[in-house]
Amino acid sequence: MPERLRARNRRTAIALAEGLLPAYGSLAAGDETTVARAEALLAGFGPQVLRGYGALLFALEQGARLSGGRSFSSLSHADRESLIARWSDGALPARLVALALNVPLKVAYFDDEAIYKQKRAQWRFTNTFERPRWMSQVTRGEDVTDDELECDVVVAGTGAGGGVIAKELSDRGLAVLMLEEGDYNTRADFTGDTADAFRRFYQAQAQLGSIGNTVIPIPAGRMVGGSTAINTGTCWRTPEWVLDEWAREIPDLAPTNMAQYFDRVEKQLQVEAASQPALGMVANVIARGADALGWSHRPLNRNAPGCDGSGICDLGCPTDARRSTNISYVPPALENGAMLLTGVRAQRVLLDDAGRAIGFEARALATGRPLRIRARATVLACGTLLTPVLLQRQGLHKGRPQVGRNLSIHPATTVSALFDEEIRGYAAIPQGYCVDQFHREGILMMGASAPIDLAPAQYAFTGRKLMEIMDAYERVANFGVMVEDAGRGRVRPGMFGRPLITYRLGRDERTRLRDGVAALCRIFFAAGAREVYPALHGHRVLRSLSDVERLEASAPRAIDWLLTAFHPLGTCRMAGSPSRGVVSPSHEVFGIPGLYIADGSVVPSAAAVNPQVTIMAMATRAADLLAERLAAARAA
Repeated sequence: MPERLRARNRRTAIALAEGLLPAYGSLAAGDETTVARAEALLAGFGPQVLRGYGALLFALEQGARLSGGRSFSSLSHADRESLIARWSDGALPARLVALALNVPLKVAYFDDEAIYKQKRAQWRFTNTFERPRWMSQVTRGEDVTDDELECDVVVAGTGAGGGVIAKELSDRGLAVLMLEEGDYNTRADFTGDTADAFRRFYQAQAQLGSIGNTVIPIPAGRMVGGSTAINTGTCWRTPEWVLDEWAREIPDLAPTNMAQYFDRVEKQLQVEAASQPALGMVANVIARGADALGWSHRPLNRNAPGCDGSGICDLGCPTDARRSTNISYVPPALENGAMLLTGVRAQRVLLDDAGRAIGFEARALATGRPLRIRARATVLACGTLLTPVLLQRQGLHKGRPQVGRNLSIHPATTVSALFDEEIRGYAAIPQGYCVDQFHREGILMMGASAPIDLAPAQYAFTGRKLMEIMDAYERVANFGVMVEDAGRGRVRPGMFGRPLITYRLGRDERTRLRDGVAALCRIFFAAGAREVYPALHGHRVLRSLSDVERLEASAPRAIDWLLTAFHPLGTCRMAGSPSRGVVSPSHEVFGIPGLYIADGSVVPSAAAVNPQVTIMAMATRAADLLAERLAAARAA
């Protein structure tokens, strides 16, 4: 029998659904059906998640009693709606509880085929996948028959770093073995089911995030392709001014040298500018507003030739148009003879008596069976959040003070706007357009459209205002603001195998967010918006430019923002010395010969753009250097 809430918790949940999601326009009120869907959604993440939700419902029930003398479920409909609104926009503890309570119900309610049909959106995607010959090179961990394997190069991770270095080294005839703790999912798996995608394709089931002076979710991929398989396909070269800064310490990262690696990556990814009609009406609205203000704007470059704008990039591409590494780099590596083990986690670096890395100790996740992989070169590419944790758990951070430090995350928020015209951003590229007018100031505005079921989670609104916006969601445009940060974060081993991520949103970042959001609000009003909705406490609904001026004069705190971060970098950064970084300019870990890192953790500082091409270009360069070193060692 499926897991369900306790009866008393369920009564509270139904009362919450009724107050959170009242009937409005074409939308019926939340009810028992909404709660049943939420129960199924939460139970899919494990019984402990559903039990935790029950505890939050108990806190809501008793919290109402403490503040007003009556339990939440016994309040009138109007009083419930009022209390939910107060908690959702109140002090931080109540706001976090309200967020945790509201989001599952919001998603469950709008994850509805009837609503999708009403908005003329595709409900689910159905695709077939014919197994190609190179899939014979893929083995699940529980099916491995040998306890010990040998190769030239073992690579832990298949994302923007690992997938690239594996392909490049296999091109040179080296025997490469890739390890991936996730599965090799294909377009047949990418149905557009949000809950299923979060459970199967994301690290920690999409529950990773930083704590500090605010809480910031940080989504990361967990499958072949890593985060490249759940991003929007945006492809930026590292800006020259950023490369110039890095080149002061690492001359090889100068623009003149890195250009060759960007060229190779872009050719492999088939990078091109996003084009109509897949850009959709959001791009038209932004272009209209930016033109009126005289600000620079343009389509983004993407690795998705032939994209039809399905709108579910973050849930996996249902057409294989996006050339994530599971499409563009891992298959060629396998065709070259490389091997891939899925469902296998690298746990320790194997070291010989001299302290040289000679492979990995790993584990098949399905069975717990240990594996040993011996290699001439060992490459960590588990990602910015996991690579430093592996080093720390083994004690390899000792004597390397920068392991896990210098985390930058590219803090981001959204602004939405209601128009008289039809937008339907959910049926177009989610992130296909940008305003780069303020890029040198550390502010970058880019598309941020969300599927219908995820859309209400980006709003703090509850009750009538939430339903009013969602009833008109086909006329709502969403766009994002990302700001360059100073790398104040840190990653350490946490509980339940997850990383503990701490991060402080500084004054400069808060100022950039305010200025970027205000500028985006001006774009929307210049384009003819009726109302604008920043994800900012105290400025939820703007109806005129005077409201924007009030925002511009404000000084928001970190906790006032509803934020997400997508581009963690720097936790094992490249530097000229071990006092300043973790890897040398050759990507080799200081003091551990034979151990290399090739993922976002080695990027020296915030890249000021979506970093997948930066990571890929650096991994391409790392492959060249490593291939030369291995060839020289073989010849010696």
